[in-house]
Amino acid sequence: MSQQIRVLIIEDSAFMRRELTKIINASDNLVVVGAAIDAEDGIEMAKKMAPDVITIDVNLPGMDGITCLQHIMIETPKPCVMISAYTKRDSIETFEALELGAVDFVQKPSGEISKDIWHLNEEIQTKLKMAAKANLNALTRFSPISINQQFFDQTDGKTPDKIVVMGVSTGGPRTMMHIIPKIPEDIGVPILLIQHMPRKFTRNYAERLNQYSQIHVKEAEHGEPLQNNVVYVAQGERNLIVKTQNNKTKIALEMPATDDLYVPSVNKSLNSAIDVFKDRCIGIILTGMGDDGSSAMQRLFYTGGHTIAESEETAVIFGMPQEVIKIGAVKDIAPAHEIAKKIELAIKKMNNKY
Repeated sequence: MSQQIRVLIIEDSAFMRRELTKIINASDNLVVVGAAIDAEDGIEMAKKMAPDVITIDVNLPGMDGITCLQHIMIETPKPCVMISAYTKRDSIETFEALELGAVDFVQKPSGEISKDIWHLNEEIQTKLKMAAKANLNALTRFSPISINQQFFDQTDGKTPDKIVVMGVSTGGPRTMMHIIPKIPEDIGVPILLIQHMPRKFTRNYAERLNQYSQIHVKEAEHGEPLQNNVVYVAQGERNLIVKTQNNKTKIALEMPATDDLYVPSVNKSLNSAIDVFKDRCIGIILTGMGDDGSSAMQRLFYTGGHTIAESEETAVIFGMPQEVIKIGAVKDIAPAHEIAKKIELAIKKMNNKY
């Protein structure tokens, strides 16, 4: 039997503590070693029990879950998974937590006291196991700097002739804060950001990224034409496909197939971009578990496009980048904070080539 992953729960609801304990202990290699009723108790238990992973409710009485996370990441850094209800405030606080060092989050299915939490048993178990493998060195405390951006039309009116497609999963919101804010507003290409994330969160995710970025960031909409100098965040639970209609390149949002393992699918988005832009495509694979994007990156590599993978030193979860590196489908390997510069250099090379 593999070594058990020790889990600490920080949750004020007795019902939720009990149900989470049942879900976690139902897995052979997960075990709950403690359950704290508030942040202060949780911080002390994290020090004494040395858990492998901690779950933290975003909404806690007294000291909230975000402050609790900050204390843990400073005093006794551990991989943390936030347990979040969905409201506008919860969504914003969840992204703050991910930027401050949380590995991932689980959305409660029906509010603060979710009596149907058991429906998420597989998701909870999987995310805790994944978090246990996280690179703690990549989870150091980080606070992005807001840009008081007054939106104006940054599109250049030109028909896009190149495109960037970025695929990312676990650890993505934190990683993107090291990349998107560094991209200049006049980059000269459209950028597709394919992040594995529930649909309810992607609009707020795009809005939050936009607050910290020079380039305009928005959630992708079905049927809208691709424009240069815009980052399009894929909607959760839909596949973002690039299509040409009436001499215009547009975004199509499609329902996933029943056998789609990852949604939104990096493979499907990148393949559709290659269909339209051929070798004038830059593919980037960042932190995340699994192999989504690897087959499309291999196709792009042999097509002559430019391929980039995040290096192990900054990847929260090295799974997705490792897969594309393993199959030899990468031209550049770089830490997250250098990816924006790699994109600029790749675009410059393409401009010189054509």
